[in-house]
Amino acid sequence: MSARGFFSGIGRAFAFARVALANLIVLLLFFALLAVVVALASGPERAEVADGSALLLAPNGTIVEQTGTVDPLEMLTGGGLGQTALPYLLKAIDKAAQDERIGALVLDLSSVGGVAPAQLDVLGDALATFRESGKKIVAKAPFYSRNQYFLASFADEIYMHPMGEVFLDGYGTYGLYYQSMFEALHVNIHVFRVGTYKEFVEPYTRNDMSPAAKAANQALVDSLWQRYVARVAANRDLAPEAVLAFANRYDELLAAADGDTGQAALEHGLVDALLTKEEESERLRTLAGEDEEDSYQHVALADYLLPSTPLPIGDAVGVIVASGLITTGDQPRGTIGADTMTELLRDARKNNSIKAVVVRVDSGGGSAFASELIRQEIVRVQKKGKPVVVSMGGTAASGGYWIAAPADRIWAAPNTVTGSIGIFAIVPTFENTLQHIGISRDGVGTGPFVGALDPVGGIGEAAARALQASVGHGYQQFLELVAKGRGMTVEQVDAIGQGRVWTGEEALELGLVDELGHLEDAIAGAAQLAGMEKYKVRYMQKELTPQQVMLQKVLDTIGFASQTTPASATASVLVRDLRRLATLNDPKHIYALCETCAGLL
Repeated sequence: MSARGFFSGIGRAFAFARVALANLIVLLLFFALLAVVVALASGPERAEVADGSALLLAPNGTIVEQTGTVDPLEMLTGGGLGQTALPYLLKAIDKAAQDERIGALVLDLSSVGGVAPAQLDVLGDALATFRESGKKIVAKAPFYSRNQYFLASFADEIYMHPMGEVFLDGYGTYGLYYQSMFEALHVNIHVFRVGTYKEFVEPYTRNDMSPAAKAANQALVDSLWQRYVARVAANRDLAPEAVLAFANRYDELLAAADGDTGQAALEHGLVDALLTKEEESERLRTLAGEDEEDSYQHVALADYLLPSTPLPIGDAVGVIVASGLITTGDQPRGTIGADTMTELLRDARKNNSIKAVVVRVDSGGGSAFASELIRQEIVRVQKKGKPVVVSMGGTAASGGYWIAAPADRIWAAPNTVTGSIGIFAIVPTFENTLQHIGISRDGVGTGPFVGALDPVGGIGEAAARALQASVGHGYQQFLELVAKGRGMTVEQVDAIGQGRVWTGEEALELGLVDELGHLEDAIAGAAQLAGMEKYKVRYMQKELTPQQVMLQKVLDTIGFASQTTPASATASVLVRDLRRLATLNDPKHIYALCETCAGLL
């Protein structure tokens, strides 16, 4: 059995477990499912929006570029519950700013989970634009994490429960390191890599972060945190030093407030009012009026955006979202399958109404082979005479940068995590594990490469040399395609490559991106390159299956929300790392993948 076959088997086991758990959940939630079926059968109705109403935005879980499939394995570890699509939020905010019926925006941030810094920025820009329309924004939550508070800082007023807390912990990147565990299990981890900062393999070969990775990552998180503090301080009319003091000297400030977390946030200007639920409701009724159910007059996001916008007719910019781990084959949304992406790009190339393409990249990379298949299809779109523009989301690194390199223009957010130009191969083998429990392996072959990547046979010297040569060639190929796409020399790319990550602002200075901005800027730029003054925007995506849609609606109906505990957080990281090893399916075992991107907290 080859290493690829071994890990393919692990991957199939994870897939079977996900399907089995999904079926179990559906059975257990049968009555909730019936309620959803009835709701679907009745069809969506246009929401009646009274004059002066508030638009209620209550994002649930992780804010993503494109909602994907529900993963029961992640649900069990507290890491996979709830997703809200970023374009959905932006569309609602923009529409409400121009809607005369909407008088205010209420941000319920209670259930917001993970949000990339770049996505926080674009949401913040949208909220700032909404305020410029003269309408009021109110933020409410019992507690505010770092991400929740960033969004709240754009509000005119921030409400919090008297027993609540604002906790600004800063940015960091941490991971689990397995070297000692593998040694205890007598597992050999064979690593072949190019790039001083290419740290993806470190969790499997070390017990700590290397000095080079630590220096690069410290620079990255310091840059992200500095931008966060500056923007929050400006929003709240505070000095940056005051925000930093609240974050870094929280224990002292809390002691001065006799341990009262709510009072500490109020005294230091981070919230405007400490309100019970009843007091909060009264404030909101004063803001937007009272409805028939003794609540404040408002419309929810899902109701507000009905009915769905029909497919655009006429010249259009096609938008394709590339979000998640890059792998070969056909993959569901939330993972970038090479076959799936190339099919979408092929559709855009053949569609005469699509005059330009924007690829929205939010990925830390994956299979080098899959990345190259996608890059080649992007070049084919360009040869058809259609400009291709890349818009970088929270992350566009390693394989994510590989597919971005040939674009006519690259846009990044100031705090996009990008770069990480480097290559590695990783092959675990278990021959010593078997020997430790009394199992030996023997046999014959016609040459040194027979069974060379057998996970229970080890890797011979010839196979090791071949893998290292292949990795070296892959890195050279990466450098050359970036150099060609960016108009740089190979030496210039190598100097800023070596697996190191950069922020969008740094990438602009280094020549890795062309412009700073968000998706709408990239779309406008693509239309300009195509010579279009008037155009539509058409999102091109693989649709969810009816079963996936139904399962998501069941979870939404019963009000699942992600609850992270120390145990579930650890389990989530373990599952993520093991599944990532099992999911990586490059036929040559060569990967362009960014570890920092997955561990950023």
